[in-house]
Amino acid sequence: VFGSSAASSIGSYSLIHQHIRETDPRAILRDLLPETILPPDLDDMTLWQIIINISEPPKRKKRKDVNTVEDVVRLLHESKRIMVLTGAGVSVSCGIPDFRSRDGIYARLAVDFPDLPDPQSMFDIEYFRRDPRPFFKFAKEIFPGQFQPSPCHRFIAMLDKQEKLLRNYTQNIDTLEQVAGVQKIIQCHGSFATASCLVCKHKVDCEAIREDIFNQVVPRCPRCSDIPLAIMKPDIVFFGENLPEMFHRAMKQDKDEVDLLIVIGSSLKVRPVALIPNSIPHEVPQVLINREPLPHLNFDVELLGDCDGIVNELCHRLGGDFEPLCFNSLRLAEITEKPPRLPERPPNETSSDAEPNARPTDTADQPSEEAESPQGTDAAQRNATPPEPRPEKETAESPEQAVEDTPTEEADAFKSQVSTPEVRKRCWMSRINRSPISKRLEAGQYLFQAPNRYIFHGAEVYSDSDDETSSSCGSDSEDSEGSVDGVEDDSDAEEDGAEAAADEEACLRDTLPHSPANETADVQINRSSEQTEGFAQI
Repeated sequence: VFGSSAASSIGSYSLIHQHIRETDPRAILRDLLPETILPPDLDDMTLWQIIINISEPPKRKKRKDVNTVEDVVRLLHESKRIMVLTGAGVSVSCGIPDFRSRDGIYARLAVDFPDLPDPQSMFDIEYFRRDPRPFFKFAKEIFPGQFQPSPCHRFIAMLDKQEKLLRNYTQNIDTLEQVAGVQKIIQCHGSFATASCLVCKHKVDCEAIREDIFNQVVPRCPRCSDIPLAIMKPDIVFFGENLPEMFHRAMKQDKDEVDLLIVIGSSLKVRPVALIPNSIPHEVPQVLINREPLPHLNFDVELLGDCDGIVNELCHRLGGDFEPLCFNSLRLAEITEKPPRLPERPPNETSSDAEPNARPTDTADQPSEEAESPQGTDAAQRNATPPEPRPEKETAESPEQAVEDTPTEEADAFKSQVSTPEVRKRCWMSRINRSPISKRLEAGQYLFQAPNRYIFHGAEVYSDSDDETSSSCGSDSEDSEGSVDGVEDDSDAEEDGAEAAADEEACLRDTLPHSPANETADVQINRSSEQTEGFAQI
């Protein structure tokens, strides 16, 4: 069952999922690894994770002959069986509400349903059986009929119309692919298009439950409404449910026919869809269109930035039937040298004297517009994990607040050191080191980084500190390590603010001379950072 060949990996995962509740994972591992003695204290979930990892296909290696956007255009012209994997990034510009913003879906649901432990619970089948109301409040916000397709959807529909599309595997549940006219579609996580009774499995079209959902009434089954659990649940795959059998059947057929793979607007972190790039023949070219790189996969060409903007440029280059899909007539120009840093203004040194209690980075907790945007990640997907709104009382303390309990003279000395222009400038430099490269691009530009990476407007790719001026703040080393790959995690606005606050505090600790006052401040700052980090990880 658990063969290592790429061809059987998707099927292997399906079998694992089907039998996970009724099979002893130790028995499977004894068969797979007869020479291995398993530690007795490992729980079943850990053992299943080991089995899943064993069943995953080997990581694909990048092709050396496919590197440029010109190669992508050529492949789009030549290919006849294109597989497209899509995630939340193709729908963000349509106005689909997201989870991660301060006013996102979960932030509002948490107020109305304080017992909702986390966003995933809304899509947990057991929680749904206990209380379906949070889900149906969410359903009202993204129910079909309220949104129009994006340029990405229309691009895929044109591939389908030209008979170039093998299949669009979408992780989204918004049905916008069908609205755009995509016929060859597999909705990996189901959709709102139909709904089924939890008890008798009676299936209806989404229009049959529209009125109930918009009136915030839990829709009941017309055939067995006297049974308490006779709820008409939209056919979305919840946690604890299997993916549609159609997904496995289609993938089994398509993996040997595909001649080009394009991933648009997805972080590909959710199995089994995340297994697809490594499960198809490794010689098939693979292209990524996304806000950020995916370091766990090897794509031949990375087109990073706003997905709609990248598709607009591709349509210009493809011409013909694709030209009318362009929403912006501007053709982009390529540059090959990284633009210089933006002339950001350092903290006003005169104001530091006038306001000695001001935080060194007053705007550090305010996320940038780029950081707020979830385009190209799975931020709006049902499997996203947004943090709870951060209570103001638990946000990171400023260094000045941290020394409230220290003796007055020591506290005054500490505040004086914090307010020096040198310290403020160091922390300012630390913060701008994390500014996305895409913010330096002029209108009408994109950056090519050899051999195969393109940075368009909206890309979440950051400078690494090795090749550019870096701050001497001690906290920068961790950030630069992560940014060598040009990657920032799927961070939301709260995480960005927390990171900036933590960086600032670490910077202050490392730049100030050691003193008893600083020791006290260190304790307070560390406690504050732990609180902030806790919120960032929720």
